[in-house]
Amino acid sequence: MPNRTMAQRAQIFNSFDALKGFKELLKEKEKVVVEKRYLSEDDYEALNRLIFKIQVGMMVKIVYFDNGEYIQKEGRVAKINFDTKIIQVVKTKIRIPTIVEIYIEEYPSL
Repeated sequence: MPNRTMAQRAQIFNSFDALKGFKELLKEKEKVVVEKRYLSEDDYEALNRLIFKIQVGMMVKIVYFDNGEYIQKEGRVAKINFDTKIIQVVKTKIRIPTIVEIYIEEYPSL
């Protein structure tokens, strides 16, 4: 047996992932893909009123539909642009038409 350094010997015993990609596959299976829910006219009006009350710096919790799943993002509003229909919460840009729920600190929720 040739002389090996301790690092070379240790590398031999490193754990290896015999099922490469299995953990990622399990995480993907945990996701439940749901259909996008459709809001009533009253829901849209209530959302619209809340959206126009949002200002930069406010704490919000927004639920939106993205890639077949609902995502909840909570944090401070960094930017809001009604021309491009984007609200940025911390570093996440959310398209306004995908929003289904909004909670604002000082306003009642939808």
